[in-house]
Amino acid sequence: MFIGAGWRNAWIGSLILASICGFAYGWHERFVNPPLLVVMREKQPPEDTLLKRGRYDQAAKLVLASIKGDKTDYFKYQTLATIYYARALKDQANREQWIQQAASYEAKSVSVAQNDPISALPAAFGLDTIADASSKPCPYYQTATQYAQEAIEELKGDAIFVGDEKMPTKPIRDDLEKLQDKIQGKINAKCEHTR
Repeated sequence: MFIGAGWRNAWIGSLILASICGFAYGWHERFVNPPLLVVMREKQPPEDTLLKRGRYDQAAKLVLASIKGDKTDYFKYQTLATIYYARALKDQANREQWIQQAASYEAKSVSVAQNDPISALPAAFGLDTIADASSKPCPYYQTATQYAQEAIEELKGDAIFVGDEKMPTKPIRDDLEKLQDKIQGKINAKCEHTR
């Protein structure tokens, strides 16, 4: 059975119209809900740009200026720790000075949010990384282990709310326990006085 010319033209016309409408709808949705990479490029904080350019002092001053208004935002202190850690990696001559500065801001991030286990979690991982770059890593490993333990103890229930999202605590506790085991291995290998 053959389709008549009229039906064929109607079918082709409807395909073309559907394609045009689909393209227009998709284009509109792209602007309403942009891809994650586009959003990340548009919303990059200025301190990140300065950090990537190696302008550590300016990046730190910018974050410190934002802290003056809100001294309870632990994430800003962790950002400062990241800035000083990056500087430590680039400035070999003054590495320990910048590592101490990074570690002090990790400690500050935990102290401003003492009852928030989420603040101790990145601080534990951050101090582990900082210790790896230090020529005197043992105190940093010990503090990272302490932060991991504090976070585990705070994660008592089956789930916590992060913003509006309910997250199970078991995977977080498991990750922290793995971190503790990894750090303990480093302590055993690198820290003579703690054996």
